[in-house]
Amino acid sequence: MTVPETTLPVPTLGIGESSRSPSPVLHRQPSRSPQPYSRKQQPGRSPVQYPTYPPFASTENLRSTTPPKGGSESGTEADDELTRRLLAPPGRRRVSSEDDIWNNNRKDGRERGRENRRGELIVQKPDRPKRYGIAILRRGIEVGLVAVLVVVVLMGKEQRALREVLLRRREILCWLIPYSAIILAYPIRVLFRSNGNLQRPRSLDPSPLLYPTLFPVLIALSLTPTGTNTFNLFLLANLVVSISNLPPILVPAWDLHWLMSLLPLLPSQWDQNHESINNTLSLIPPINATLTSALTDILYPSLTPSELRLLSSALINLLFHAASPQAIILRALMWGGGLAVFLLCEDVIRWNVSLARVPLHRFRRAGNAIIGVGRFRKMVGLKEMTWKTNEQASDSEAEIVVPKKQLTRPKSGGFYFATLTWKEARVRRLGYAVYVYALILGFVFLGLRPYIGRMALDGMDPFIWVLGYLFCGQGWYQKAVDQISPGMGYCVTAGSTKAANLRLGIVGFWIIILTIGLSFVTTFAPMLEVDTRRKVFHGMVIPMFLIPGLFDPPFVHLCLSLVVAIFLLCDLIRASQLPPASQYIARFLQPYVDGRDLKGPMVVSHVFLLIGTGIGWWLTLAGQQQEDWDWGGYQELAFSSGVACVGLGDAAASLIGRRFGKHKWGWKGGKSIEGSLAFTVAVVTGLSVARLLIVGFGGDWGLVVWGKLIFAGAWGSMLEAVATGVNDNVVVPIGVWAVVSSFGL
Repeated sequence: MTVPETTLPVPTLGIGESSRSPSPVLHRQPSRSPQPYSRKQQPGRSPVQYPTYPPFASTENLRSTTPPKGGSESGTEADDELTRRLLAPPGRRRVSSEDDIWNNNRKDGRERGRENRRGELIVQKPDRPKRYGIAILRRGIEVGLVAVLVVVVLMGKEQRALREVLLRRREILCWLIPYSAIILAYPIRVLFRSNGNLQRPRSLDPSPLLYPTLFPVLIALSLTPTGTNTFNLFLLANLVVSISNLPPILVPAWDLHWLMSLLPLLPSQWDQNHESINNTLSLIPPINATLTSALTDILYPSLTPSELRLLSSALINLLFHAASPQAIILRALMWGGGLAVFLLCEDVIRWNVSLARVPLHRFRRAGNAIIGVGRFRKMVGLKEMTWKTNEQASDSEAEIVVPKKQLTRPKSGGFYFATLTWKEARVRRLGYAVYVYALILGFVFLGLRPYIGRMALDGMDPFIWVLGYLFCGQGWYQKAVDQISPGMGYCVTAGSTKAANLRLGIVGFWIIILTIGLSFVTTFAPMLEVDTRRKVFHGMVIPMFLIPGLFDPPFVHLCLSLVVAIFLLCDLIRASQLPPASQYIARFLQPYVDGRDLKGPMVVSHVFLLIGTGIGWWLTLAGQQQEDWDWGGYQELAFSSGVACVGLGDAAASLIGRRFGKHKWGWKGGKSIEGSLAFTVAVVTGLSVARLLIVGFGGDWGLVVWGKLIFAGAWGSMLEAVATGVNDNVVVPIGVWAVVSSFGL
């Protein structure tokens, strides 16, 4: 089909004007402004037409604050180039390419063009019906993949999930009816509100209706125990979480939303065995709403609304269902540490960020007069406000004129910081940093330390426990401890010294891999692209966790939990611009950030990499109900599902797709068929190697097993190619874990 072309004239030099260089207007791209310059129209030429762009609109009625605009020219030591780049841009809705095509606010669509040799702009009008079809096809594939996952989970190993659904059919019906009714009633509400004119939705992204609402239920069903008539501890809570995660635009009234979220609890309301459980689960909707609002204020737009609700669902499940010692430690780090920093350090961090953004030339020069009390009160808003009076005179002395009063307030909170000298500002920033560091250390030693020791370590001090957990198999350690405190140099768990030596060997192997990987990427960083540098860390995950993670899963669970907490703390220090550590963290991360990391206050790449890696251990051990530190369970391939996706699949898809991807998928985003095939092959290879370690060559390697492995890799590859509203390093490992766990591989 031939693309219609339209020629647009470009203004040229007038008579008598000459230039040795091309005209600056000749190659200028069409501006977003309808009339960027005032030009005199030449006779016989049509005016230049500029395309119009639709306004951005919010997808949800989320309570979010507009992030600060851009970075400022700051001269403080922590406000370096990367720190300014990582500041949050103006908040707006993230619009995918399909949303641009689907949104019909403009008549002719966004026109893309090129210039011919004469400098005339040739506009190519896209085939809009074809683009509509591609957008609908992409979203249909995404919905279809989730539907296939539902079938796989229900018909999985021994049909445990299906039996659980039939056993809890009343609760499932009380969840399914309001879930479907809310979604189906929204178009009807829009139809009545628009006087019978049903309009197209502004976005085709189905992620808010799929991942935060269906994934928690599917994960809970995948964790159904093998015993018959055994109550699933995760299902009822996640049914409530699912309805409470529906976007607020579907249920604007919060009271009604809360009431509908509690409907799955009705069938067991009069059961005495579940009365106390229902009373506890009824608190999930307000906790979820408050947590989502707080996370939105902190992390938006680094995380999309769907990712924020997924994160809230994970934290709620961790709060209610943490039973193993490893999960209790993770809960203490996430909830205890997060609440302490949020409640006690939020204002100080905001003050420090505001002070760091003040340019150097705005500070008061040293030697000026010290600010007076009155001026100080005026700047902080404590003095009586300035009143602007109406100076209109009165015609009669007996007439009383009441002047009009208008209240004026200081325009900016940073106006006060500009009254400080540079040295005073530096001292104040150091004071803020000392306060935050002291509070974090105090909470670790005075809050987390006794809680973890009492709840997870049988009353032992965590710092003493970890030394025995790693070094109790070493003779020198036992002798050293016996000299200091006799009787305390032995293993703190019921396992033998052989298990402790295995943990120590895993740690040593990790240190070697990290040293080699960091040395390589720092040495060859100037010669590598940003994407290649990032994939080096994906490659380091493979030898670190694919095979060693199967030897001692509880130990890997603990290490990944600690590393995620440390990474979040380091990124908090970087985003808060706390001297002196923030500048070193920012400089280290600078060569590895991409466009997604620059959209908000948080660098999400490394955190998502760790979360995608740890999903296999966190979810699998939750299903096995690990209650101690010694590994006595059986090895499962589900442990390595996350590593196979983020370590092998994602890296292979990116590297192969960028270099050899010639056949693109029909939709935008740069995904190629070659990259998707590489993802499938890499995931199947990683799962096969891990399964070879578990069952050996003498295990079952028939066509059915290979078919299941290929299906898991292909399903993850297609979801990675079509998903846009969520990060593929999180949802793809979750989905592949559910597939592998349901197949019983």
